[in-house]
Amino acid sequence: MAGALPDATNGDFLLDALRSANACRARHHAPPLVMDALLVDYARSRAAARSSYGNPPPCRGGTGENLFWGAGDGMSAAGDAVTAWYDEVSAYDWEAPPGPGPSGHFSQLVWKNTTRMGAARVSGQGAERHETYIVFVFEPPGNVGGEFAGNVLPA
Repeated sequence: MAGALPDATNGDFLLDALRSANACRARHHAPPLVMDALLVDYARSRAAARSSYGNPPPCRGGTGENLFWGAGDGMSAAGDAVTAWYDEVSAYDWEAPPGPGPSGHFSQLVWKNTTRMGAARVSGQGAERHETYIVFVFEPPGNVGGEFAGNVLPA
């Protein structure tokens, strides 16, 4: 890929990100997250890297990450990403809580012990179409082996 797509993170996007994430968390009895300015900066760097390289190095230790990619006529909203991640609830095995696998975005989103988040969006004309990358980062991270039952609660 060429250079990173332009940053499209703004106050409305961050508010949508926080409200959408916290609405899902409330359904699963997890406390609300707070938006952390340093994590927003980190999410911006991750979103730019994703749009530049497609598959950059793993997220730093101590931080969880959810990625959304959309393509089409316009820019994707934070709520679009949260809906896609939350829809993974249908793959979550409540009887035998899994590792991250096919429901890892969902479980990170509602992970009870996570307290802070950052979010960012880059969007623009890609090689063939308009593309949007949305990255949410979380601290402390979720999807910790052996801790699913106490952190991913039924609705």
